[in-house]
Amino acid sequence: MKRKISGVLLAGCLGILSANSYAVPALYQTSDSSRTDNRVYAGLVWSWGSKQGLMPDYVVGFRSLHVESDNSVQGGDINLRVKYNHGFMLDSTRLAYVDGKRDFVGNYGVGYSFVNHSVLGTVAGQGSYYRFGMDYDFKEHGLKPYVEINTLEKPNREAPKLIPYNYT
Repeated sequence: MKRKISGVLLAGCLGILSANSYAVPALYQTSDSSRTDNRVYAGLVWSWGSKQGLMPDYVVGFRSLHVESDNSVQGGDINLRVKYNHGFMLDSTRLAYVDGKRDFVGNYGVGYSFVNHSVLGTVAGQGSYYRFGMDYDFKEHGLKPYVEINTLEKPNREAPKLIPYNYT
């Protein structure tokens, strides 16, 4: 019985080795591909210079990214911040262009502060489940850094398309 099993294993191994020793022509070639990744998210934001101390603001938003098979992404993000300081109060909104790689992206945009009645400029860096950035308040002429934790993870990888190879 052991001899039969050993013989079968040996024959199988020799068959695999001999099959790999021949050059096999490529059957497929790859082509770039892309898809859209849409996500709704929520999170908490801590801003420096805020009068509410360590109490975070709440953020809800929507991000739409165009994901390429080379891991580059670009798209947009819109979000709304709400303060909870003895009741809910609308704080601000932002619209940002998002650009980078799947693991880390930059956010560049504008917003509006309902609290200060002013236009904001915003810049941020973002990875999975976090964002850190800075807003510029055009009315107060001041920078306001922030840190955010949220439910956004990096977009899934997009695989290149396999196209049958054309030998003609």
